[in-house]
Amino acid sequence: MEKNKKGFQPGHNLGVTFSSTRQPKNRGRKPALYKQLLKTTDIRVEIELSKEDYYKVIRYLMERTPGELKRIAKDENIPVWVSNIISAIFMDVKAGRINTLNTVFDRLFGKPTQVIEGEIESTVNHNIEVDVSILTTEELLQYNVLLEKIRENSK
Repeated sequence: MEKNKKGFQPGHNLGVTFSSTRQPKNRGRKPALYKQLLKTTDIRVEIELSKEDYYKVIRYLMERTPGELKRIAKDENIPVWVSNIISAIFMDVKAGRINTLNTVFDRLFGKPTQVIEGEIESTVNHNIEVDVSILTTEELLQYNVLLEKIRENSK
């Protein structure tokens, strides 16, 4: 590969082709982070809170006074995510924002739907040649009714 050139270059001789006899040292997929934590801590964790539980905790936090939040934040037994939300609430209060509230609700429940209203204007080219020979008598009568209606509205 030439100097200062990146990426694949035709005819390069760098790298190794793996085969059934030539395998990398660490074969297979890397273990998931959860499995690594389980191996490290030897503690199996199951999901304990439902979406509604998260909603209730966040709502509870949003309804507390700054003093109550400070007291909760000092407790070393609270989950990290609760501590993080409390910290973000305090930063928002200092800056006069509601970003944390909006972000948390958007993440948990999805962004609110937005109704888009508008008017569509369109014109129809009336100079279209139509082959009506394939229509039945009944269809021709319906076609004539529609044409009359269009002509009346265009006057």
